[in-house]
Amino acid sequence: MLKLAQELKKANIKFRWTIFTDLNLYGKKPFDLEEIVYMKPSHDFMDYIVEADYGVQLSDTEGYSYFINECLQYGTPAICTNFPSAYESIEDSINGYILDMNLSNLDIEKIVNNIPKDFTYIEKGTEKDWIKLLNKKAERKKKEMYKIIAKQNYKDKRPELIEEYKDKEIEYNADGSAAIKEGDIYIVNDTNRAEQIKESGLATVIEIKQEETKKNTTEAKKTTRKTRKKKEE
Repeated sequence: MLKLAQELKKANIKFRWTIFTDLNLYGKKPFDLEEIVYMKPSHDFMDYIVEADYGVQLSDTEGYSYFINECLQYGTPAICTNFPSAYESIEDSINGYILDMNLSNLDIEKIVNNIPKDFTYIEKGTEKDWIKLLNKKAERKKKEMYKIIAKQNYKDKRPELIEEYKDKEIEYNADGSAAIKEGDIYIVNDTNRAEQIKESGLATVIEIKQEETKKNTTEAKKTTRKTRKKKEE
């Protein structure tokens, strides 16, 4: 938070950052910046959200950010760090901006001059909405790719890390997990997840090179198009 405020000052941007918190509760001292205003915690601060250019959530992690969704509900875009659940609510440049934890992708000019507006907030309330939301893949730029070959039927509870399936589309269970069948082949983009699957003994895990990933992705997309065409017919 302090780094973002300092970068705004460095760029000669005039701003007021209102923070609702009890510093004494956390044993913290206020930042010595006149632009930052501290307010006592309150449930009645919706007027502040409506008047703000952005709601800001720079957490290390969040299970589900009610604050972000409250901002979006009132038409106020959000700036947040790239904790996993951020991608469930924020579409970068559409209804807010997602920053790396170290703010390496911070673009002050874009944030100041391209404030997202007129976006649509769709409340996620039904079971179908949540399944669709939890299965939404976040865009990542990782090079680590692993081929997973299922030895038996099981549930993959991290479907958002699945890049592509081979020869089929992903099937989902009611709880949002991916329904993996014996013999299924798919690709995950996370080293830790690949290690977890390997240690479980449920599947064979093979690290693949970037060139092979591109080939598999292309083939998977062709298969998906064929499947959709058959359904239309």
